Amino acid sequence: MKQNTFKNFMSFSRSERIAIITIVSAIVIILIIKYLITNNPPERNYYKHDLDSIVARREFVMDSVRRADSIERANVKRNEIPRYARNDKESSFRPKRNEMEHSGEILNSAKQLKNKDYQIIIDLNAADTTLLKELPGIGSSFAKRIVEYRTKLGGFCESGQLLEVYGMDSSRYEGIKDFVKTDSTFTPNRLRINSDEFKKLLKHPYLEYEDVKKIVNHREQKGLITSWEQLKKVVGDGINPRLQYYVDYQ
Repeated sequence: MKQNTFKNFMSFSRSERIAIITIVSAIVIILIIKYLITNNPPERNYYKHDLDSIVARREFVMDSVRRADSIERANVKRNEIPRYARNDKESSFRPKRNEMEHSGEILNSAKQLKNKDYQIIIDLNAADTTLLKELPGIGSSFAKRIVEYRTKLGGFCESGQLLEVYGMDSSRYEGIKDFVKTDSTFTPNRLRINSDEFKKLLKHPYLEYEDVKKIVNHREQKGLITSWEQLKKVVGDGINPRLQYYVDYQ
């Protein structure tokens, strides 16, 4: 009786044998796949999938944002000073040591010219690049910059405006200021503040985008600007006092 019971227990039907074979086959396949993965790991795209790389890129972006925010805060502080009171050109041009030594040579050269009763005084609004190069420390590059800036301005009304030329530091200016002049009868090219187009006004060195926007909005919504005092109120405290030389209210 016991033998028959054991025999019945160990015997399987056809469907049961198929199920057992399927399970065993699945287990064998899983073991083979595990072995292959362990000994032959798949290639990884570290650029796309590596977590450290993703974190590193995120940190880089955040650092860039923080730096930009820091620069913006510095600019806000700096903008508390009226634009015309900042020496933007000089601060953006930082002479190297050899250039500073060259500035000293310019001053010495200028002193020597003074001692020799140098009589040539150059009119800044009439001189071409050839004549400007006669000044101590002014070569072809600087002469070209002076002429280009003169054109953008509409002419020089003060010799001190040379300090607005890119790269012109105080030492170089000190070396040439006694040999240049602006004619008191000179009339600069003027902006027609009530009729010139936005783009033309924006080209002037003393006007920035927000300034022109205020001017155009005012004349379209409130009427013409008729005086320097009114223009100062429209533009605000950042207006450059020298702009009054270049404005026509007709």
